[in-house]
Amino acid sequence: MPSFIGVVIFAILVAWWEMPMLLEKKRKKEIAAFLTLLLLGTALYGALAMNVKLPNPFLLIKLVYGSLV
Repeated sequence: MPSFIGVVIFAILVAWWEMPMLLEKKRKKEIAAFLTLLLLGTALYGALAMNVKLPNPFLLIKLVYGSLV
């Protein structure tokens, strides 16, 4: 749990560092992509830190491209 708190603090610092530049340039799509990826990565690490069983991403690739592989 302490490592997850460290990652959340680090994510907040990264957002604090990057967001003013993106807001100044009014890059709405980049802000949306940046926040989405930052929150997704932080949430996945949080689930991993709490020992939540996560599915293997290869299964989704296999489902989508199963007939080609």
